[in-house]
Amino acid sequence: MAEMSGTGGGSSVPVFEGIPEPKSPDVVVLAPRMQGAPLPTPEQVLRYDYSEDDWEDFTVEWVRALGHPYARVQRMGGAGDRGADVAACLTLDGTRGEWHCYQCKHYQAALMPSDAWPEIVKIFVAKLRGIYELPTRYVFVAPKIGTTLSRLLLDPEAMKDKFFEAWNKEKSTLGTDLDPTERAEVEAFARETSFSMFQPADMDWILKIHSKTPHHARRFPQQLPPRPAVEQPPSEQRPHESVFVQKLLDVYNQKHGLTLQTLQEAREHFATKEHLVRQREAYYSAEALRVFARESVPPATYRAIEDDLYQAVVDVADGPYDSGFERLRQVLIAASNHQPNQANILAPVVTGLDRKGLCHHLANDDRLTWCNGEEGR
Repeated sequence: MAEMSGTGGGSSVPVFEGIPEPKSPDVVVLAPRMQGAPLPTPEQVLRYDYSEDDWEDFTVEWVRALGHPYARVQRMGGAGDRGADVAACLTLDGTRGEWHCYQCKHYQAALMPSDAWPEIVKIFVAKLRGIYELPTRYVFVAPKIGTTLSRLLLDPEAMKDKFFEAWNKEKSTLGTDLDPTERAEVEAFARETSFSMFQPADMDWILKIHSKTPHHARRFPQQLPPRPAVEQPPSEQRPHESVFVQKLLDVYNQKHGLTLQTLQEAREHFATKEHLVRQREAYYSAEALRVFARESVPPATYRAIEDDLYQAVVDVADGPYDSGFERLRQVLIAASNHQPNQANILAPVVTGLDRKGLCHHLANDDRLTWCNGEEGR
């Protein structure tokens, strides 16, 4: 956030000039084999070697999963953050409109009132300097919030009294970096402001919400939840099947001298119906894996499974064959024999049927093709 000097300086600053978005997360690795591992406790989180950036990224992941109608959630942390590590804006006006502030504190010790007071001063100063509007909620996010601060956050009037007790204490450092005029304005503004905006975030609740995100398995590696049963393919062709189904029709037409044009025609022909059923079952098994991964792990984890299988079969697919059917058959055999990288957290839940189905997903993405026009040459 751009610096401004003086109260109500009048110069304009960007409403939302935060630090860059977190980079795409890495593949989740090292999964335990047991199902149903418990969530990490707040005490365990305290022992993790989290940097300030890690803790703010974690907070962004949690805030985005809260279900609030935020128009934007962005990290604002770093030097000159003005008391706002994560800004969650309810309108496109950003921090010029209604917004919630999430203040991230990852300390080994419990968060105390003395940790909160300087941050509260910063947010008041930022409002008076026109950097952004005062948030309607200001949430302290810490692995552990001390009993004293927790009780004060439940009693806004008592919290305000304690804040001014610290503010007026002899040799207090609160606001000492302000000139006398600005310090007086901050004090007057704080006295007019309800301290009900300041709230704690319970760590158990944070972890419960975060556990529903794809980021949780990466941050707290443990066994994935049980994978749901795979549903049978629908009787009618779905739009997302069109490419791989057409490639199967090309295979059947070439092998049997047919002119099949639709899925239904292949379903009804005695020479192709059983093979088609198996391929669609495999495709939908892999589709179920994709959906499960989307809801459980970062996207890179699933892509690693798919790319790993592609590397295992692409040279097989490039071989010379007398027919597209034989190319497809050999690729499916190679996929069945392939074992995913066991360091990938998804590996234990990938089935043989998934691996065959992934070949059809790769065909759907035009990374594999069965009939290339060179068969029989």
